[in-house]
Amino acid sequence: MAIVFTLLSMLMVCGEDLYEKKAVSSHVEDVLKILVWYGIFNAVVLCALFLFGLDETSLMPHELILNKPVVLLNPICSYACLFFALAAYKYVGVSVRNTFANVDGLFYILFLVAYHVLTGNAGFAARLFTPTMAIGLILILGVTIIYPSLRGLQEEKQAPSKPAGSSKTALKIGITLAIVSALFDGADSFFSSVLIGDKIVDSMEFIAANTLVQVIISVFVWICLWIRHKKVYNPFRKTEKYRFISQAFSAAGDLLYIFALSGDALLGVVLWNAFPVLDILGARILMKEKLTRIQYLVLFILIIGAVLVSIS
Repeated sequence: MAIVFTLLSMLMVCGEDLYEKKAVSSHVEDVLKILVWYGIFNAVVLCALFLFGLDETSLMPHELILNKPVVLLNPICSYACLFFALAAYKYVGVSVRNTFANVDGLFYILFLVAYHVLTGNAGFAARLFTPTMAIGLILILGVTIIYPSLRGLQEEKQAPSKPAGSSKTALKIGITLAIVSALFDGADSFFSSVLIGDKIVDSMEFIAANTLVQVIISVFVWICLWIRHKKVYNPFRKTEKYRFISQAFSAAGDLLYIFALSGDALLGVVLWNAFPVLDILGARILMKEKLTRIQYLVLFILIIGAVLVSIS
């Protein structure tokens, strides 16, 4: 069942990505409005945790934050990851953004290595640099350098807006934002693995605190939109349907991913590093994003690099 749950979660997140792209145009407000919906679904998860996930001996989210404020790093990284990932949609299509955002595993490894070196466990850190890891790293760096120089940047037709300058400039900005989102995603995974894996915090308490902070940040984002436009932003209008659908897909994907990892964690991780293939197909079929053959080839090479890093 692990592979079934993994594939279903990948389909859900592919739907999330496609609808997020539909919801982001040329304004920063489009990104902020999706973040509001992100907070709404996190509020639902938080309520479910209070009802079914926490027992009488568990620390309340605010108590955990006061006792171990380091847990704040995760929701901050999660929000930063989502913000930069959504902002990248202003400049590039789904295929490019998600392929480059998929290199978060590389940053996770780098953070892990730095952690072990700083804590006096350099021998363990050195073991992470296998030949497989080296090949994956070379592929990722090579594609990052080469891709912006490729001709026939047809995916730029899908970008609703471009900054001043050439389409190549827009592509570089989009790729940079996607990589920055991957950096925060890798940091989020690193902090989670240390805090939960080293039993510094209880997993359910950690999730509750993480969710609470994300809800609070979303409330502040909603207030900022209210102040900016001098009227209350109503996320429940019909015009917000793409944002609602994207975050509904996101919530379903996260739930299915948990089931997948409980069945076979290694399978889930490896398949998820190949996930951009699904986004590329979805964007091509449903959103008519067109890349040249060489662009598709280079993106697939980047995906292979990400998979090799995850295997290492």
